Amino acid sequence: MQLIKAKHKIKCEMGVCKNTAEYSIKMDRVGIRSQIHVCSDCLNELYKVIGESVIPKSVETAKKKGA
Repeated sequence: MQLIKAKHKIKCEMGVCKNTAEYSIKMDRVGIRSQIHVCSDCLNELYKVIGESVIPKSVETAKKKGA
């Protein structure tokens, strides 16, 4: 999955948003409709919603054995 700048003038596809899409979310291995076009406002709102529900695991620090 990739986030790329939109190349064409197209409307945002998130709900009833009428803004112009600035970004495209390109998915791998999908048919003809392999991109979702979103504006920056919807992208930021999506980022917040994902951040509230998905919490990354912390990285364990490497310790030397026997030290």
